[in-house]
Amino acid sequence: MSEKLFFLDGKRAMISLGPLTTNQYCPYKCAFCYVQDGFKKYANLDEDAILKFLIDNRAHYNIIYVSGDTDSFAPPRTNRALSLIERIVLETDCDVLFTTRTKFTEDNYDTLKRIIEEQRRTGNHLFACISITRYSDEVSYLEPYPIPTPEERIKVLKRLKCLGATTVLAMRPFLPVVSVQDYLTILEKSRGYIDIALGECFYFIPGGKIYKRVFPNGINQSIARNVTHGNKMIFDDNDEDWDIWDSSEYEDTVRNKCNELNIIFSMHSEEAIEKYIKTRG
Repeated sequence: MSEKLFFLDGKRAMISLGPLTTNQYCPYKCAFCYVQDGFKKYANLDEDAILKFLIDNRAHYNIIYVSGDTDSFAPPRTNRALSLIERIVLETDCDVLFTTRTKFTEDNYDTLKRIIEEQRRTGNHLFACISITRYSDEVSYLEPYPIPTPEERIKVLKRLKCLGATTVLAMRPFLPVVSVQDYLTILEKSRGYIDIALGECFYFIPGGKIYKRVFPNGINQSIARNVTHGNKMIFDDNDEDWDIWDSSEYEDTVRNKCNELNIIFSMHSEEAIEKYIKTRG
């Protein structure tokens, strides 16, 4: 089985359930989703094949990320994704991070509680990462229906924290069409429920699908000043040349707020997780 089915970089194994159907990649249609413009799509395999990949390559990673390219936990695949997570926990003896924008049912939370308890028993971590990229309704087009509202996702963070998960808030990527105040509002409303907060610079291809959906009115000069051209992704091995929007103002403002709230912040998940394990884990 080829490693190119998923993504390995020597530390992380990034996997997912792959496309939802032959005609629809993900149940959600985020405007900034990198899969639209070149991010390598992952394999569509059953649980046994995914576990075989992870077990065969166990020497090549120390943490497993679930949902690198699609939201595997969004309906109608929520139960299947949780079943996969539970098997991963039982069969790989490894830290696991999953990312989603979905809401969970009570039965889902029962499963997550079992998973969290098993990870604690074996000395491993479950990093439960909830993605919230905006708060204002003015930019709701970035996360169209049926994605749950930011408030609903904050409630998920609270519940996961109560269950004992290590909770991660992914405010990524930082987007220039979102006010930095939105990110501060998300942090304030999530305070007490999160251990780690993540930012990220924003990748897009000029004139591509992401560009057209995120910037329906084009890029103004103030945005363009913070754009660099011809970059490669550090978390995917695709061949595209990406423009990057990166704002020191956004990063510094969010970092200062996280310091105030005693939340670990980083623009890179690997750095944040290592700091968490070293200082709090």
